[in-house]
Amino acid sequence: MGEDKSSKKEKKSKKKDKTEKDDAADGAGEETKEPKRAQRATSNVFALFNQAQIQEFKEAFTMMDQNRDGIIDADDLASIFQQIGRDPDPKQLKLMMEESPNQLNFTHFLTLFGEKLHGTDPESTLRDAFAMFDQSGKGQLSEEFVKDLLMNVGDQFSKDEVKQTWKEAPIEGGQLDYLKFVQIIKRGKEED
Repeated sequence: MGEDKSSKKEKKSKKKDKTEKDDAADGAGEETKEPKRAQRATSNVFALFNQAQIQEFKEAFTMMDQNRDGIIDADDLASIFQQIGRDPDPKQLKLMMEESPNQLNFTHFLTLFGEKLHGTDPESTLRDAFAMFDQSGKGQLSEEFVKDLLMNVGDQFSKDEVKQTWKEAPIEGGQLDYLKFVQIIKRGKEED
């Protein structure tokens, strides 16, 4: 009987160890979701340009990255201005650096050019546009209200265009989650 108890304890111990390993593996799986999402966003940026264009942007980036640290910062921009005979205005440099919400590495550099060249607004601009109508501050707007705006204001959508747009829209209980919607517009819909 003593062996049965120790055998049961060993099984429980092994089961506990296995559960801890599974939990750790699950946690590791969660950590890999973020890089995959970032990788998808990056691949979308690179899809905007052909290989020759990407190479030209890389050469321009390398030329601007004066200290060769892989990031364009205010000092790098100031050096570029000085090289072309202009005295850099600190306020102008600050505004230029604020164009990118993160450090300006090559991917963000390419994203900025993609947005400028392909006519899409930055994510923050889209979010702010929706937020102007969000009196509750909850990140949601009435589905009918947004449909009405799309069909009757500015560059008006047709019923078919609204229907197509709504296929991807995160709508629940008649409310459009515009924070998620902006992410879908900019990065595409994430797979579950």
